[in-house]
Amino acid sequence: MKQRTIGKRVEGVGIGLHKGEPIKLILEPLEADSGVVFYRSDMATSFKAEPSSVLNTQMATVIGNEKATVSTIEHLMSAINSYGIDNIRVILDANEVPVMDGSAISFCMMLDEAGIVELEADKKVIVVKREVEVFCFEFGNYINNTWQKAKRKYWLWMT
Repeated sequence: MKQRTIGKRVEGVGIGLHKGEPIKLILEPLEADSGVVFYRSDMATSFKAEPSSVLNTQMATVIGNEKATVSTIEHLMSAINSYGIDNIRVILDANEVPVMDGSAISFCMMLDEAGIVELEADKKVIVVKREVEVFCFEFGNYINNTWQKAKRKYWLWMT
């Protein structure tokens, strides 16, 4: 599998969920091995969408650095992931992703307009080779990765 990005720059404007103000959103292609990069144009700073950038997850996922943050990234990130995009720049002029219609469809429409481009570099994937178990003491949740092969698909069972 090869890494992917978008074919061209696309722009949109939507309303912020928390402040109710217009927010400009621009999606731009990036070269291989760049990742998903958020750029706050109003603060002239950028950061990657990666676990080390997560600052808060109460009520909304907030990522950022010491200079700026971006919240309510869930639906945009879902759309990016569902299109298999590895490398993209997300430019915002505020501290949150616009809510659009409350789903990911507006972001999907933007990605459709931009088109998807396959890059030369191979995707970076994680292969789980043994059973892993996680237990959350606070909420009593238990997750394991007991794999079951059925019609060439793998399912992660949560118990």
